[in-house]
Amino acid sequence: MATEVVMPKLGLTMETGTIGSWLVEEGAPVTKGQPLLEIITDKVTMDVEAQVDGVLLKMLHAEGEEVAVSEVIGLIGSEGEDISGYAQEDGAVPQKEAPAVAVAVEQSTSAQSQSTAIAEGVTSQGRTPHRASPKARKMAAELGINLGDIQGSGAGGRVVSADLEGFETAQTSVVEPVGGRAFDELPDMSRSVETGFVPLNPAEKIAAQRLTESYQNTPHIHVSMDVSAIWLEQFRQGYRLEGKKISVNDLIVQAAGRALRDFSRINSHYQPGGYAPMPDVHIGVAVAAEKGLVVPVVRNVDKKSVEEISAESVRLVDLARRGGLGIDDMQGGTFTISNLGMFGVSKFTAIINPPQVAILAVGAIEKRVVALEGDAFAVRPQMTLTLAADHRVVDGALAARFLSRLREILETPGLLG
Repeated sequence: MATEVVMPKLGLTMETGTIGSWLVEEGAPVTKGQPLLEIITDKVTMDVEAQVDGVLLKMLHAEGEEVAVSEVIGLIGSEGEDISGYAQEDGAVPQKEAPAVAVAVEQSTSAQSQSTAIAEGVTSQGRTPHRASPKARKMAAELGINLGDIQGSGAGGRVVSADLEGFETAQTSVVEPVGGRAFDELPDMSRSVETGFVPLNPAEKIAAQRLTESYQNTPHIHVSMDVSAIWLEQFRQGYRLEGKKISVNDLIVQAAGRALRDFSRINSHYQPGGYAPMPDVHIGVAVAAEKGLVVPVVRNVDKKSVEEISAESVRLVDLARRGGLGIDDMQGGTFTISNLGMFGVSKFTAIINPPQVAILAVGAIEKRVVALEGDAFAVRPQMTLTLAADHRVVDGALAARFLSRLREILETPGLLG
């Protein structure tokens, strides 16, 4: 009897996944543990492996199709085995060729054209695009590799992500400090089009749906508080002199972890009619990646030193930029921090990531005029923190007390770092 290959459920909230690429041709032999296809979700792109030895008898869904969780997408069995019970009207599902990019190239800038040509394997002689999986094309663009020079190991000679592992990045992605704050270079999310409709990619579609549901179904309350950043800058400079690259965000993550230990109601998950306090503090850090916003999770923040938090954050951000985050890197968050300070944003609000009940929005460190004792004034580095909380669980007074505790930690050298 044929073994069914089903769309895996990679998270509690996952309902559908998109088939990014079949890595094995229909009718080809497969072995247990061999990657069969790439699945794209709102969080990650990952390989689905064969669970048994046999032959890939049938592909029931084509590349690019969105399929519900647990639905059968392929069949593995013995050569010649009868699978008529799974027959579809259109017969075998054909594999799709990599989409041509002529229009996109014509409408893009010269820099974008060069990047697209590298990713798709288009040469100056006008060769047709090389067949490659979406993940492989993205990796090739990041590494500066011409796919035409790679011998693919996938179905029909298709280049897959495994073929590009081991290649060194052709360019760095770190920008020198600007205005005293270093930050990772973010991908160019713009699109150059004259008119018309630009569809969201599968990950962006799912993220848009989840954020809409959160904003519609969760009563958000927003509370803001200004915080002195004197000690944040002092600590960061001190670590820099020691040769350690500790960011302001690392210090804020650590401080938030300590504050959450005192506010279990904020470090919780909403459940119908109540909430469940989480025993550990796992903070998600919002990262702008090429495919959209992703939120990898730094675990047990309240038990880690700032150096350990920094090392873990660097690892997760690097994986996010390369599209290499695993599902374990994305699950289990109890609180989220979104920082737009590197863009000079003074203050903003963020949307809660259910089932979490709060998210912290961090603004830029700015020199502001502040009142001192008496009638004196001075210019000091300040930042604005805005907590968005689920009003079903967290009221305004509790949100204010949490921010006050967080401010106390950030402004007290004995508690920070």
